Amino acid sequence: MSLINRLRPSGGTIVATVALIAALAGTAYAAQAVITDSSQIKGRVINGQKLEKESVGGQAVREKSLKGVNAATLDKQTADDLKVRWLLLNEQGQIAEQSGGFTVLDAYQTNQNVYVDTGESLVGHGLSATIALQNLVDVDGAAGADPSFDGEVSVARCQVPNVVECAPANAKNLNALVVSPRNSDGTATAAGDRKRVYVEVTE
Repeated sequence: MSLINRLRPSGGTIVATVALIAALAGTAYAAQAVITDSSQIKGRVINGQKLEKESVGGQAVREKSLKGVNAATLDKQTADDLKVRWLLLNEQGQIAEQSGGFTVLDAYQTNQNVYVDTGESLVGHGLSATIALQNLVDVDGAAGADPSFDGEVSVARCQVPNVVECAPANAKNLNALVVSPRNSDGTATAAGDRKRVYVEVTE
């Protein structure tokens, strides 16, 4: 056998060498590949376990890019449904500020409550009320402010069957709510010791 024939690679060696080069080239290409479009990611390929902590920042998440957060995950509500409307009642039961759509129906006239029309049905909506901080108000008419941080307040929608029946005739509907400020001992408030009250309606 000649020296040339001895040094010539066999067919198997050539095939193995070509396969090795192709594999290395493919690895190098894959290492440099960049995902440029969401269509390149198949469903459920990337999950929370594959994302390192703080690897996805707020700037990387664009509007409507998180399609997994849908109505089903929010108990059949979309993100647009989860909004809050609010109003601030002053000591006389008048609206001092509001997000819009509220009208006072009765303020301490029929009884020691304030009744408000919200402009829409409250069925299925959440309600909350809190006493607003005030430390510069002259409540009793004497010189100087009367800061006070005590008291209670509750809120409910009107006309809840077997639960709430509102007194004023114009509040007997599903759009109305009743705000009930009380002293710390549960007694009704009087004109001189009423507080400002925040009310929130969760859509």
